[in-house]
Amino acid sequence: MRHAVLTAALLVAAASTAVAQPAMTSPRYEPAQPSAPEVKSGSTATLLAIGTTIGGFAVVNLGARNGNDSMIMGGIMMSLIGPSVGHFYAGETGHGVKMSLLRTGSALVLGMGLVAGMNTADVASCDDCSAQPHDHDDNNTAKRMVWVGAGTLVAATLYDLWDAHRAAGRANEKAARRWNLGPSLMTSASGSTAPALTLSGNW
Repeated sequence: MRHAVLTAALLVAAASTAVAQPAMTSPRYEPAQPSAPEVKSGSTATLLAIGTTIGGFAVVNLGARNGNDSMIMGGIMMSLIGPSVGHFYAGETGHGVKMSLLRTGSALVLGMGLVAGMNTADVASCDDCSAQPHDHDDNNTAKRMVWVGAGTLVAATLYDLWDAHRAAGRANEKAARRWNLGPSLMTSASGSTAPALTLSGNW
C-alpha cells in the first residue's frame, strides 16, 4: 500500500513539473531600427554651387590685381569645379568629375581659339596689309573654337547650377530606398536572447 501511495505521489510531482516548464514557442525577433538616412538640402546644394563659382571669379580678380599667377590659376580651377560642388554634396561624385572635366576642356578650347585668332590677326597686319588664303581659314577655325568652347562652357555651367537642387532630391530618394543589414537580438518566450542579423529597408 505504501509503495502504491509513493508511486502515485511521484507521478503527481512529475506531472506538476511538466506543467511548470515553459512551452517551446517560436523565437521572437527584435530587429534593430535602421539609421535614418541623411537628408540633403536642395537649397544648400544650389548655394554651394553658386557660391563656389562666384568665389572662383573673385579669386581670379584678386589675383589679377595683385599680379599673382598662382592665385589666378587657383581661382580659374575653383570656378570650373564650382558649378558641380552641389552634386559633390549630394553624393553624385561621378557627375561632378565629368562635368568639371568638360568645363576644363571647353575652357582650353576657348583659350586656344583666342590665341589662334590673335596670331592670325598679327599675320594679317603685315607690311602689305594682305592676308593669305590659309590665314582666312585659320581665322575661321579660331572663331569656331572660340564659339564651341565658350558655348559648351556656359551650357555646362548653367546646367550644373540648375541641376544642383534636383541632385539633392535624387540623393534623398535613393537613401529612402536603401537596404540596411544590422545586428539585432532574437528573444524566445523563456526570455533568453541570442544575437542575430536583420535585413531591413524601404521601397
